[in-house]
This record gives sequence, C-alpha cells and structure tokens, in this order.
Amino acid sequence: MPTIAAILVSSLAAADNYEQPPELSAATEFTGIPLEGNRYRINPVVSTDGFLTRTEITSDFGVFEAAGPGMLEVRLSEIAALDKLETLEDSEEFQRGAKESVDEKVAGVKKLIDQPRETAAGISEGVGRFFKRASRATKTGWQNARDILNEPDNGEAAAQSSLPGAALTPESAETENRYAMALRASGSTAADILGFEDSRRRLANRLGINPYSTNLVLNERLDEVTRSIFAGDLSVDVLTSLIPGAMLVTASSTATDWVFETPPGDLRVMVDEGLQSMGIDQESIDLLLRHKHYPLSYQAAIYSTLQSLDGVTGKEIVLPIALSAHTFDQARFVINTLGMLSRYHQSRTPIKVLRGLGTIVAEDESGAVVVAAPVDHVAWTADLERFVSRPEFAGRDVQLSIAGAYTPAAKDALAQRGWQIHEDSPLFEPLHKIR
Repeated sequence: MPTIAAILVSSLAAADNYEQPPELSAATEFTGIPLEGNRYRINPVVSTDGFLTRTEITSDFGVFEAAGPGMLEVRLSEIAALDKLETLEDSEEFQRGAKESVDEKVAGVKKLIDQPRETAAGISEGVGRFFKRASRATKTGWQNARDILNEPDNGEAAAQSSLPGAALTPESAETENRYAMALRASGSTAADILGFEDSRRRLANRLGINPYSTNLVLNERLDEVTRSIFAGDLSVDVLTSLIPGAMLVTASSTATDWVFETPPGDLRVMVDEGLQSMGIDQESIDLLLRHKHYPLSYQAAIYSTLQSLDGVTGKEIVLPIALSAHTFDQARFVINTLGMLSRYHQSRTPIKVLRGLGTIVAEDESGAVVVAAPVDHVAWTADLERFVSRPEFAGRDVQLSIAGAYTPAAKDALAQRGWQIHEDSPLFEPLHKIR
C-alpha cells in the first residue's frame, strides 16, 4: 500500500506534467470556412479550455461565441439568417401587411387568457389533441412563472456541474422586473396554443435555422418578425418569397427532420409522454421541459436518443446529469454524448447499461466501458486526470472516442493508463447538423 508521502510525490509529479490549454489558429482549425464573409469576421485566434474550442465571431448583429465542435457553422448560418430577416423587414410589402388585423389577433390572445374554456370550444382542431397541447403548454408556462417568482433574491448559485462547457464568467444578472418576467413566461403559453410558435417554427425552417436556437439576438429578431406575421394574419410562405430564392432552404431539404417539422405543442406532449413511458419521474420531466438551457429541440433530442437506446438499462441516470447543466454548452455536451453512445450502440457493440460518472458513460456487451466525449481539443489538465483516475475505470477496457483531437501529452497520458483512444470519431454528429 503506497504511503501518504508516495501519493503526494506522485500528485506533484502529475501536476508538473499538466499543460496549459493551447491557443489555435482559426485558419488551421476551420479549414474551408472563410475567416471573413458576408457581415461577419472570425477571430484568427481560437482559445481552448482543455476540452472545447471557443471561437469569437464579430458580426453586424453583435459578437457571438461558438464553443465546441460544429458550433461555428451553426453561428454562421444564424448570422446569414439575421441578414435575411433584415431584408424581409425592410420590404414595403412586409411593413404594409404587418399593420393589418393587429387589433383582432391581440383580442383573440386576450380572450384565450380571460376565457380559455370558451375559446377552446370554438377551435376546430381535434379536441383531445388541442387539450393535450394546451394542458402541457399551460403547465410549463405557469411552472416557469412560479420558478421566476420564487427564485431567491440572494442570488446564491446552485452547485456547478462538472460537465465541460462551464461559463468562463458568471452569467449576468437579469435586470428585468421579476413580475414582468413571470407574466411573459405564463403569457407566452396563450400565444403558443393559438399558433404563434407554429408560425415562428415555419419561418425558421424556411430560413434553414433552428427555431429553438440558443442565439438570443436571433431569437429576438425571429420573435419580432413572427409577431408581425401572426398579428397581421400574414403568410410565412408569401412573405419569405420576398427574400431572394437562393437564400432560402426548400422544404424538401429539411422534411426528414421531425423535430423541426413537428408543431411545438405536439412536440412537448411527445417528449413528456415518451419520457414517462421510459420510467422517468414526472418531476424530472417537468424540470427538463422548463430548463432555461434546454430549448425544445434539445429536449426532443434527449427523448429521441434515449428512445434509440433500445434494451439499455440505466436511463434514469440521464436527467439528473442533464439538469445539472448551467450553460447551453453543457446542455449540448450532454445531448451530443447521448448521440455518440446511440451510434456506438447501433453500429458497433450493443450497450447494456448507462452509468453516471460526472458525465454519461456506458458499458457494452463485451464488458468495455464506453466514454463518448463531444469535445474538439483535449489537453492534459488536472480536470482530465481527475476524471480518468476514477476507481470505476481501474483495470477496465476503456474505449474513449472524441469528436476532435488530443494534444501529444494527453494522448500519452491516456495511453499509459491503457485507454483505447479514438480521434475524429465518426460517432460524433453535431446536434444541429443542417442548422
């Protein structure tokens, strides 16, 4: 048995070998992507945190960050969408049409809030389906409002997640009046039931972007344009025809993407009922459906990926880890991890069980421990050593797949521990591949 002194010497030696996560060249890291393009410029220096790259993009619409594999392409597509929306808003046809029928539609939303039962009775949609959507949307809306109103004033943060993708600096405090935030959270439920979110989703699809994007600037602009479309009874298809055709995505190119083709009300019900059928407790499901770092597309990705892991046990460990996310980057890490494990399960060796070891890992039928990491630049750091030194990995066949590359020091350290490492893994596929 090693002495305390021996352990201390070993730890100090390991610390001496830790490396500072490097800075990379954007031109080398993102070959094939112009560093300057229509209304954007990419910072030529890319920072890393030992797991993820962080790329800064300066655009006419603000400065955006792309963290982790695949996100630069997503952010650039969102900048292109912002450009298209500006073209649309500047057109005379849009400005004229947006002024029509506003009072009538606003009155309809108010009636739904004041007289939900009477309004629902007059809607021609199937009664059962309508009330499922309305019930789930109303429940989530009022839970959101309650969360905001009950949030402690002392600003005490919950325990930080150990997942990659933590915020480099604390999130800025919300300056909006808490009661105004609660009203917005519950009031949006009415617009959702009447079809606002459906119009927004169809507009985003025509622009080739995720309607549930984590880009706050894009979300605000989508909301503004959709409010005009929704209030004025305008046609999404007619209005988007005002944008040059080459700038739009045709319906056929995204028709197989069920998340973006399913109305949001139906999608929420699907996620809710699907997770229940897997034995996930209702409290965890409710928390996921209103988690601020899991937009609806992320929620659907968790549901569909867990569904694809047929015959696998241990699914109940997923939501506690997912709910620990404090950033969108951590939420994406969870979802992309599940996606990699699903592809391993379907194309390599069937997985038997999922386990929670700070992240989600698996054990396959051969007895190997499968660690899937949707990270793009791994350095040998104290965080990585703490993870790989967990007793659950000792003496096991560990298969580690990552989306990108390792530094030589990280590769050597992992190889010395007997881990089988796979770079540029084909198991990785970005969460929003076509978005």
